[in-house]
Amino acid sequence: METILFTGLILGLASNVHCLGMCGPIALVLPLNRTNNWTILGGTLQYNLGRTLTYGVLGIIFGLLGVTIQIFGILQCMSIVAGIALVIFAWRKQLKVWFPHVSNPFGIQKGIQKLMGKSMKSKSRFRLLAFGAINGLLPCGMVYVALLNALLAENLMSSSLAMIAFGVGTLPVMIFVPFMSNKIGAETRKKLNRSIPYVLTVVGLMIALRGMNLGIPYVSPRISVPTEKAMVQNSDQTTSGDAQPSVQMDCCHPSEPQSCPE
Repeated sequence: METILFTGLILGLASNVHCLGMCGPIALVLPLNRTNNWTILGGTLQYNLGRTLTYGVLGIIFGLLGVTIQIFGILQCMSIVAGIALVIFAWRKQLKVWFPHVSNPFGIQKGIQKLMGKSMKSKSRFRLLAFGAINGLLPCGMVYVALLNALLAENLMSSSLAMIAFGVGTLPVMIFVPFMSNKIGAETRKKLNRSIPYVLTVVGLMIALRGMNLGIPYVSPRISVPTEKAMVQNSDQTTSGDAQPSVQMDCCHPSEPQSCPE
């Protein structure tokens, strides 16, 4: 789980420059109480809490899909393929590789924007929370990458926490954009944008390594899946109240002796 969360956080931090250009204008027009910096900060935190909670719910949805994939035993292969695809995506312009541009899947963006408009006109004290929650549904390339990381988690909780970690990683820019937006010039943004392919490459390699089953704690944990005979024995033990986990992952206790399957 630690690797999943770390990857989600790194993706969020890497998204800060992207968020500055895409979501920064939205943050600037938030209906905040601008009496002083503290009221601005409070409203901004409420908006970002709603956005992060939506990411967590999306993580659960994609986690359900990931659990289904695990049943078919192809999660490791998918992790390797996804990691390689992410590296290629990071350098698609240099490699001149075409990737589908999904900016408005199923035409949902217009509906989301309407809901955002209604929430901004609301008089509720929680309107910024609702606005942020709806904003989290807007189509975004970096969110898609984060959802891919969540898809490869081992369980629903890990998937949800991975997306929450992604949301936390985006907070630096999204919280301070009302205060610093005018202090970051176009040239600085271009330089920061050039670093994104390198960060995505590191993340892609981490995702690929995770699926290689190399036995490296936290980076590429060894996953031992029992044979059919062992699963039958485990089923018998369940009836006697002495069950053992069907899948063992040696990732969190590297100091303990590890037994690898023959």
